[in-house]
Amino acid sequence: MRILYPALALAAAVGLTPLPAVSQPVATEWREVFSPDGAITRVRVPVEVDPPLTPQDTVQAQAADVIPIQDTGPSDSRFDMVIVGDGYTSSQLGLLRQHAESKWAEIAATAPWNKYRGSVNVWLVNVVSNQSGVDNDPQQGVYRDTALDMHFWCGGIERLLCLSESKAQAYAAQAPGVDAIVAVGNTTKYGGAGYPSLATVSGGNEQAGRIAIHELGHSVGGLADEYYTPGTTYRGGEPREPNVTTDPRGGKWASYLGRTTPDGGTIGAYQGGHQYEYGIYRPSQDSLMRNITKPFNSVSLDVMDRAIAARISGGGGGCTAFPATRTGSLSAGGSAYQPDGSYFQAASGAHRACLDGPSGANFDLELLKWSGSAWQTVASARTSSADETLAYTGTSGYYVYRITSATGSGSYTVGYSAP
Repeated sequence: MRILYPALALAAAVGLTPLPAVSQPVATEWREVFSPDGAITRVRVPVEVDPPLTPQDTVQAQAADVIPIQDTGPSDSRFDMVIVGDGYTSSQLGLLRQHAESKWAEIAATAPWNKYRGSVNVWLVNVVSNQSGVDNDPQQGVYRDTALDMHFWCGGIERLLCLSESKAQAYAAQAPGVDAIVAVGNTTKYGGAGYPSLATVSGGNEQAGRIAIHELGHSVGGLADEYYTPGTTYRGGEPREPNVTTDPRGGKWASYLGRTTPDGGTIGAYQGGHQYEYGIYRPSQDSLMRNITKPFNSVSLDVMDRAIAARISGGGGGCTAFPATRTGSLSAGGSAYQPDGSYFQAASGAHRACLDGPSGANFDLELLKWSGSAWQTVASARTSSADETLAYTGTSGYYVYRITSATGSGSYTVGYSAP
């Protein structure tokens, strides 16, 4: 007996060849593409499926040595940056370290990372590959046996440098702590890519380190891209990212408007950003989130500053580690009182406070106590920096913190503890 399934019965009855099965659409995703001149574009490429880790993958990752490039303290009070490599054989681990140190030096020289370099742990995981180099380098069709499967021509884009994200994460997890991951490939060809959990860069290319700094803007600071695709219009609601807005007046960063910004010009509301040309605005004409040869603009710089500080306690401006924190903003020459424009009552004992202000400004911090008839300054911190710390031991009473701008303006965070 011949069984005909319903879908094929009619075709068989009239002598027709059954239609082929309809193929499923290819899944795609947006990826950033970086050019050597610093320009960034966004393209849609086929999704590369990252196979699950095998038991052998896990064993190899767990056996990898972790080398401290910079160990500044316990991971619970530091920012931990982990660097993994691909395409380095056992005899090339010295080259891997050289490339890793070079990339960290470039990151650490860039604001605001330069401010916190003494509070960042940098761990190098010695990922050993069977062969040297990465796939499709120097041309397509060149394949190498490497630990993280790093390759150019990802999604058909020459300089898009992809890898197995799950394998890179497994190796990075061997470090004492992980706040950010940078994967360097053993190649001198310019390229890189951004993933939700890491950035890839060409280890032997002097320009490629800027790609990692841009991607850290996304992963650490939650910053949006500030470049756009011509002819596109943003039609969504107000973005959650701090450096793009639908407000043509730039009210999201009102305290910065008119200020000179490190990337050139002044802070305003410039049309285009978040990959759209119309319907959305960015703070400056040409910052690092639009062109990787530029520095962060003032708005993004302060966001990054606070984000790094938030992961650090006990040093480097980690004001958010205190039991009580408040945020605010000051115009040049202005002052504010915390907590919330009011005062607090404290017992006898030690007071500690920390002020984290905007880069390039000079903010001062004072602790005032009510004498019964007036507020009197009992402790102060007045350096030339935007960041201050103070300590004071006093009697019970009513206290308030005053934050003053000696020069500059912008957002601040104050953290404090009281007896």
